[in-house]
Amino acid sequence: MWEYILIGSLIMIAIIYKVKFGKKKQESSIVYIIGEKGAGKTSLLYYLSNRNNSTKTTSSVEPNETILVKKNLQVPISDVPGTNYQKEQFLGKISQAKKIILMIDSSQIQQIHPSAEFLYNILIQNDYLRKRIPILIVLNKQDHPKSFKAPDFEQLLNKQIESIKKSRKAIQESRENITDKIKYQENQFEISEQRDIKIVEQSVINEDVQEIENFIFK
Repeated sequence: MWEYILIGSLIMIAIIYKVKFGKKKQESSIVYIIGEKGAGKTSLLYYLSNRNNSTKTTSSVEPNETILVKKNLQVPISDVPGTNYQKEQFLGKISQAKKIILMIDSSQIQQIHPSAEFLYNILIQNDYLRKRIPILIVLNKQDHPKSFKAPDFEQLLNKQIESIKKSRKAIQESRENITDKIKYQENQFEISEQRDIKIVEQSVINEDVQEIENFIFK
């Protein structure tokens, strides 16, 4: 009788161990593609998974997920829709992120402000601060003649985050999941000083995604 109880207890311990530590292994394993509507998130995901840039896509309502395979590497990747609801959902599960790709339509200057605000909200998350998750900012649609380049974007982004920083100084937030040190910085925010963030110019439609692939599989 006692032998069965002992065996049952050992099996239960093994199951708990597997669930607990198996979950830890799964954490920080997903590459998230985020950004505003129309930035090219879903097009990028389709191209990376199918090598087909001619697929017509529409704005997603729910996240699209797949696993990218290269040689012996398998990378789970998720395309997060650009709605406010899905952005909030992403911030709540940022601990699952191994890397983050922030897509921006570089032909649309009006995307800079909401992208800057989204980036700001990421940078003050406790899980981001704890893990220093690598972020690749992709200026997509460089095939467009009026697309802005990285140096111009960097200046505009810094100005936008400075503006957000000043507006938030007047807001007292006491949420458990954020630590907003940015709004108390005396010096002007400089994206170039963020060692975990890189800005690249790419074009999914022209199959110019080498920098993105290097980031994902590095």
